Amino acid sequence: MDILWVALGVCIIVGFVFVILARHWQRLLAHQAWSIRRLTDRLHSLEEVADPNFRRKLDESAPSPLEQFYTFGLRLSDRFWQSTLETTAAQRAFIREQGNFLGSVKIERWRSHSVLTVTELLPQSKSASWQTRSFDIFPETSNEAQFVTLWEMPLEEAKASAATGRVPTIELRWRDGELELCALQNRRGTNEDDVITLVPEERILLSVPLDPTRLEPFHKSHESASDEAAGDFEKTSGNGHDSNGHQFMAFYGNEDDETGIEWHLWLRDLVRRSEWDRWKIVEAQQMTKVS
Repeated sequence: MDILWVALGVCIIVGFVFVILARHWQRLLAHQAWSIRRLTDRLHSLEEVADPNFRRKLDESAPSPLEQFYTFGLRLSDRFWQSTLETTAAQRAFIREQGNFLGSVKIERWRSHSVLTVTELLPQSKSASWQTRSFDIFPETSNEAQFVTLWEMPLEEAKASAATGRVPTIELRWRDGELELCALQNRRGTNEDDVITLVPEERILLSVPLDPTRLEPFHKSHESASDEAAGDFEKTSGNGHDSNGHQFMAFYGNEDDETGIEWHLWLRDLVRRSEWDRWKIVEAQQMTKVS
């Protein structure tokens, strides 16, 4: 009889242990099923991110990042007005009194379009105030044959060109990612020309490409910049080079004594700067793991 009670007690204990183990395995299997389900959802999300249509919709809904930023300046000496354009004394007097001189051109190259902001100094007779104008240029609305006139200045009064009906001007244009300085002057007609339909002579005096590779011959050090802003920018942002020697800040310029044209261009390449920042973050993490 005692053996029967002992066997019954052992069966109860073994059964209790089996119940506890069964509940433990049930919770463990439920947790593993939840983990597998969660992992499946994550893989499904990753597949959606890798889907080209999803990425295209994400790019369209996300704000367009600023990739490059340029600041362009132009200086025209007395030699330019006297020799290059061959202006008369009356025209130079008109330019000094009525000329609207170019201050700067700021170019923001976004991923989807370009924004150009032109600042010019109005004539002294109009209190010599600064005027700013902006242009939004989209790739689908521009081609090599078209151009946008950013700034223009007449060389004489309209009544002085009453014979031809056209006023000679100089213009700064944007054409297919380049800045062009053009002169439109009255063409010297012959006896066989019709004065009314005579097209003005157009000369391209300067062409500045906004491409770091094509600008490389005009590269200058920041110390040679005449504007203090270039030095300040360099001080606050390091030497402007990444680990591979690529520049995300650069200064370009040229002074042509023969034509009397001097220009300078500052470039901030934010795409390379972001790549450099990410590289520094990865390097810091790797160094932390090694130590």
